[in-house]
Amino acid sequence: MSRFHTHIVLPMAEPERYGGLAGRLRQIRKFERMPEEEQRAVQQQRLQQLLEHAYKTVPYYHQLFDDTGFRPSDARVDRPLPLPMLTRNHLRNESNALLSTAYPPQDLRRAGSSGTTSTPVLFHRNLEALRDKTALTLQLNTWAGYEAGDRVMMLWGAHRDMALQPSWRWRLYEQVLMRCTSAPSGFLNREILERFRLRYEKNRPKVLYGYSTVLAAFASYLQENGIRHKPQIVIATAEVMNEPNRKLVESVFGGTLFIYYGSRDIGMIGAECSKHEGLHFHPWGSYVEFDPIGDTPEGPIYRLLVTDLLNYGQPFIRYDTGDCVTLTNQRCSCGRWFPQVTQILGRVADGIVLEDGSIVPGISVGTQMAQMGHTFRAISQVQFVQKTHEHLHLRYVVKDGNPSAKQELQSICRAIDLLANQPMHWTLEQVSDIPRERSGKIRLCLSEVAAHKEILQ
Repeated sequence: MSRFHTHIVLPMAEPERYGGLAGRLRQIRKFERMPEEEQRAVQQQRLQQLLEHAYKTVPYYHQLFDDTGFRPSDARVDRPLPLPMLTRNHLRNESNALLSTAYPPQDLRRAGSSGTTSTPVLFHRNLEALRDKTALTLQLNTWAGYEAGDRVMMLWGAHRDMALQPSWRWRLYEQVLMRCTSAPSGFLNREILERFRLRYEKNRPKVLYGYSTVLAAFASYLQENGIRHKPQIVIATAEVMNEPNRKLVESVFGGTLFIYYGSRDIGMIGAECSKHEGLHFHPWGSYVEFDPIGDTPEGPIYRLLVTDLLNYGQPFIRYDTGDCVTLTNQRCSCGRWFPQVTQILGRVADGIVLEDGSIVPGISVGTQMAQMGHTFRAISQVQFVQKTHEHLHLRYVVKDGNPSAKQELQSICRAIDLLANQPMHWTLEQVSDIPRERSGKIRLCLSEVAAHKEILQ
């Protein structure tokens, strides 16, 4: 990794996020060089420290530990924690009680989930957690061969992650010093994909990084229209990459695809290594549990529970990510013992297909909802079902007949109309519950319209 970027450029340009970056990276790399026994001991220590902090400073966990008779010293990284799961409903309903009293409110950094499976939720991190998570992401990048300062093109759908009207100083930092080309992809059509293609061929990135569905759409477009430059590294995250799309991306770009795992609430915690035998969850940043929930023709599936070892501002202990996974009995040939899964089954979202073939990716729908300010108080779950190019059917679940549901529904419809750049015909259906997929997730968007290939026709 470029010492110029990790020691100078990033800490000076974004001190909030990258303060002390070089030292944090040294700490993670030192951990990775340790023998397995020492790594497990460090993870055990980090887990108990977090649990002790939660008991002493977080009202919700103080009460929970007392009620269940649990003591932090009882925790072991080789067995499940004997505690109930933390869910998104807890984050909505117990928000203040989940905050650590060790941090003044002004010292916490607020963020929100993307809302790709239900209504978005608000959460908080202490500043050190934000910086540690950023460093861990950069270290996971090195597993793929991606170093800070490498030329990269980001096919990203979340506008809030990008400067929409960047100053010349920001453009100098991002485009010149970081050699990063941003391509916001909250809306896709042939014109936008052609702009992506021209930008891609002009900048010739070493790394192509983006949402799984957007990478697949871009690969399909290049397959039809030609490709000259091929990146050395392709990284997909934020959504499930199914096997047909993976083969398409690898075929078009001529290399092996790296899959990452993370979310806004827990950060980036898992990635494929160079052996591509599954995703490893990094034990420096998290303690993961696999809760068996059933069998499928492909084998047992497990609910993914994460204890975040970095966030002390609002600890996440046995957090139900909403994702389910399949496991392997084989240790990866890379030699790492890190917890490993063969497949992530969650966060699959259809897109909204418009009359002219344009697509609003499903993850962009979730992002748009999150941008509305996390104001939902009445609606706990939603699902968009596209009936025709102009017709969206909205299923929703209301908490206890809350009277503000009507206003929230209206704001959702307006937001999606703006995202699609056209008024949709809406039908609404209140339901008691929204059925879950085999993966255990609530699928945000279901499209009954012809497939996304329309964008290329």
